[in-house]
Amino acid sequence: MKKIISYAACMMMVISVAATPTSKVLKLFNETFPNASDVKWSDDKTGYFVSFTENGNFEKILYSKEGNFVCSWKYSDGKNLLTPVVMTLKRNYKDCEITGVTEYATNQSVTYEVKLQNSKNWYSAKISSEGTLLNSERFSN
Repeated sequence: MKKIISYAACMMMVISVAATPTSKVLKLFNETFPNASDVKWSDDKTGYFVSFTENGNFEKILYSKEGNFVCSWKYSDGKNLLTPVVMTLKRNYKDCEITGVTEYATNQSVTYEVKLQNSKNWYSAKISSEGTLLNSERFSN
């Protein structure tokens, strides 16, 4: 029984060490998001994932094993969308209410997946940060 407990304890230590990001990644994250709370790290073969809450929004970031930003996801209520995105939504979904937004960012672009609804339908709209409607789907209530 002692061997099993010792083995389990060793495995937990190895797993916790494996999920610890490099000091470069930690420094970059802490400098960029000093007000982050509920920070949780995990890793896989592609890099280090961190999930956290900041300013009431849940966010996830993927850093490469070398410590470089790869991409991020930010989940929000849509109250702070960029003006071009808001204008596209007002033009294309006049009678709809925003129910949620996922902002997806890479080094090259930022896109918004916006969920909307009205009394008849649900919509999912993918919009670039410049306000271009990239994709739209409609679902019946």
